[in-house]
Amino acid sequence: MKTLIAIKEQHHNWVRDAFPNMHPLLLPLCNKPFIEYLIDFAILADSREIRLLSDGSLMEIEEICQTGSRWGVELTYANIRPEDGERELLHKNRKFCNDCRTMILSGYTFIDYDKRLDYRVLANHLATGPIASCPAGSIAFAGPPEPAADDNPLPALRITPLDSLRSCYHIAMQILETGAERYVLPGYGSEPGCAIGRNVAIAKTAEIRKPVSIGNNVQLLPGTIIGPMAVIGSNVIIDKGSSISGSIIFDNTYIGEQLEIEGRIASGNTLIDPESGASVAMEDPHLLTGIHSATNSATLLRKTIHALAAAILILLQAIPVIILYPLLRLQGKWKNGPITQQTGLAETLAAKLSLERFPLLPKVLLGQLAIIGSAPRSNSPGCRPAVFSYAEAEDWPVTGSDAAIVERYHAVHSTPFNDIGMTIKALINRPHKRNAGAAA
Repeated sequence: MKTLIAIKEQHHNWVRDAFPNMHPLLLPLCNKPFIEYLIDFAILADSREIRLLSDGSLMEIEEICQTGSRWGVELTYANIRPEDGERELLHKNRKFCNDCRTMILSGYTFIDYDKRLDYRVLANHLATGPIASCPAGSIAFAGPPEPAADDNPLPALRITPLDSLRSCYHIAMQILETGAERYVLPGYGSEPGCAIGRNVAIAKTAEIRKPVSIGNNVQLLPGTIIGPMAVIGSNVIIDKGSSISGSIIFDNTYIGEQLEIEGRIASGNTLIDPESGASVAMEDPHLLTGIHSATNSATLLRKTIHALAAAILILLQAIPVIILYPLLRLQGKWKNGPITQQTGLAETLAAKLSLERFPLLPKVLLGQLAIIGSAPRSNSPGCRPAVFSYAEAEDWPVTGSDAAIVERYHAVHSTPFNDIGMTIKALINRPHKRNAGAAA
């Protein structure tokens, strides 16, 4: 059997409005793109050749799904017109169908299937025409039925319109509740109701309350509570003390400290009520904001720029270190840590030039530290250990958890070239803060 999947732009305009940077066929439902549910169902119905039809661009889908080899099927793509009906679809794809039994999945709808059932009998028993429909689409068959190999009962099918944020939210919650029993879901988990992706950092004091689905490259910081009924996308940071329940956190989102999110959809800096569709864009990026995924080239660029900055600082600080370090070490004012007893000219000059950070600079050249990020010995999730910290670069006093918020925010949002400016600010502000602290 073969399958035609026909989805028109008019069926999913609401996705374009809600998530402008997302292709509607890649809308994640419980961390799995919508189109993959349709492909899975076609495979369960014994299709080995699938053609995806749309009146919009399928370039992004083709780049991700490619030829379908990872599913063990042949996946092809074609364009249709907005006004094409089922008859036109079959006529334009007659060479693909080739008078074979063909299943037609039309519309932007979710098929409530169960992977444990045998949908191959649909092709064997059902006559030509629709077998399930709703206002947004249908499942239909064309071509002669194939010979029945057995008398297995016909599985019931139900399709649900995916026509709003509300339906998206409720379908995702339904998938999460039924879990891996009905669908092939991403992630790993030894316990039912808990699917966790790759490279997930969970603090010891973080709590997971099933059912939950957590994507890849996620950081759950101390004191966070995830679930019940929580879907956390990929490349997400949930900061200290925040709780997520009955909610969906889309990919590339940062949730700040001490936030309670219940019954909402969070995407970037926007918090959405799925029932009413009302949304709020957070202006404070320390509360809720988007995260830009770093590519391999961007990571290499950052390391290169940081290494160049470290090399320049080594050249500038080498002579002052050669002159001042032996003198201050003999006086016991500079050992392996900060410069103490800043009462004389030599130690004051060494402190103003941040010479105590000089031993750390070669580690930037080796790629072991960044030039600016978090405190050098920081190993908490979301932090990038560095010679200078982003908190030192700010012109307002920060300590403890406030410093951690600033450092995690800049680690996510700062560009390699911004890092150079922040490093200069840290060099300028550190002596200023020491003097302000001494005066206080």
